[in-house]
Amino acid sequence: MRRFILTVPLAVLVIAGCTGPQPTGPVAATSTPVTASAGTALYAVPSRILDEIVIDAQGFVLYRSDRDTAAPTNSGCTGQCGRSWLPVSCTGEVRVEGIDRQLVDCFDRADGGRQLSLAGWPLYGYAGDRMPGEINGHGLDGEWFAISPAGDRAVYLP
Repeated sequence: MRRFILTVPLAVLVIAGCTGPQPTGPVAATSTPVTASAGTALYAVPSRILDEIVIDAQGFVLYRSDRDTAAPTNSGCTGQCGRSWLPVSCTGEVRVEGIDRQLVDCFDRADGGRQLSLAGWPLYGYAGDRMPGEINGHGLDGEWFAISPAGDRAVYLP
C-alpha cells in the first residue's frame, strides 16, 4: 500500500495540543466513533499532494464517502464498515478554522448516534491512518476521499 504524509503546519499541532484533553483520534481499528467534544476543532490545511484538506484537532485527516448522501445527510457506512471508517461523533461545540462554520453540522445516524458533517457529507476518520497527517484512506475502494473545506473530494495537485 502506498503511504502518503501531508505536512501539517506546526502551529496547527501546537494549537490542537493546547486545547486540553482531546478524544482519541482515528487510530484504533475499532467501531468506536471519534468523539467531537468540547475543544474539538476542524482545520483546513494545505497538503503537499492534495489540494486543501480538513484535519481534526489531533492532526488526523477526515474523509467522506461517495456511498453517503449530502442532501439529505445520510451515512451509508454501517456494520463492518464502521470498523475501518470511524464516524466522527457529534457531542459538543466544534471549533473551525479555514472552514465556513455554516457548513458544519450534526445529524442522527440510523444506529442512534450523532455524527459530524461538512457541507452535508458525514465525516469519518480512517483506522488505517496511524499517525497524524497520513492520508492512507484517500481513493480507497474508489469511494473514500479526504474532504476539502468546502465538502468536496480533495484532489491531487498537478
